[in-house]
Amino acid sequence: MAYRFFADSTVEDNVHRLLQEQIEKAIHQLTHNFQKDPARSIHDARKRLKKARSVLRLIRKSIDKDTYKREKNVLRDVGRSLAPARDAEAYQSTLDALLEAYELTLDISAFSDLKASLAGLHTVRLGKLIEHEDTLQNLVGELKDSHTRLQQLALQATGWDALARSLHRIYRQGHERFHAAYETNNDEAFHEWRKRVKDFWYDMRLLRRLWPPVMSAFEEEGHRLSSLLGDSHDIAELRHFLHHHSEEVALVETQKNVLWPLMEHRQYKLHQPTRELGQKLFAEEPDAFTDRIASYWENWFTEI
Repeated sequence: MAYRFFADSTVEDNVHRLLQEQIEKAIHQLTHNFQKDPARSIHDARKRLKKARSVLRLIRKSIDKDTYKREKNVLRDVGRSLAPARDAEAYQSTLDALLEAYELTLDISAFSDLKASLAGLHTVRLGKLIEHEDTLQNLVGELKDSHTRLQQLALQATGWDALARSLHRIYRQGHERFHAAYETNNDEAFHEWRKRVKDFWYDMRLLRRLWPPVMSAFEEEGHRLSSLLGDSHDIAELRHFLHHHSEEVALVETQKNVLWPLMEHRQYKLHQPTRELGQKLFAEEPDAFTDRIASYWENWFTEI
């Protein structure tokens, strides 16, 4: 079923369905689909785990603290175990996008060795995961155990009350981290803002049926903001990798002298539309935003 809340089910039933579907799809990618296309399977499995974690954050204030921490950490740690292979793939696509953005002023062929070495790095990292089947089996086992436990998850509130405090927290953090990112202008601050933006985007997807024209706009613009911040984060990750692990790839000093200013300029350009989107999406005070979504929720159930 869709990544949505449905009015003909309780919040608890919706949460059970959403968590089970996302974890089951992640398990499917790491078992049935992995041998056919391991890179794609890893990417999709990590997306499913992020969506499941976002559901958990939306009910964080309505479940036992230890339960939340345990299950969130399981999903996070499995995702992190899959990250090295995915990161290596992202390094390639990020470099390609950067060179393409400035291709009129660059001799792209000068970076062919670096691009080839990044492709080799991805192959090596992916190969390690493929070779160590026991590692993958252990990760799948962790997910299956979490899936079983989450089937018994009990919420301590019902209806809108089960979501309100957590949505307020997510929006408040998005509001605060937006301002912190532009005040400090560092990669870590933008990354922290991106986390809450992604939660906001996922939450608007989950709540889309409350008032489709309005919630769809929130969802689409939240997705656009998340993607732009994701592009900036990918550049930051590539820069960090090349700076601290240059011995793993074919990187020479002249390439660094070219790439570093381009990365900085590209992030500067990306942070122009993200500021505008942030000002719009996080324009309200958290109390006002949560109250407004609450009114949509009440009318949604009234109309059913």
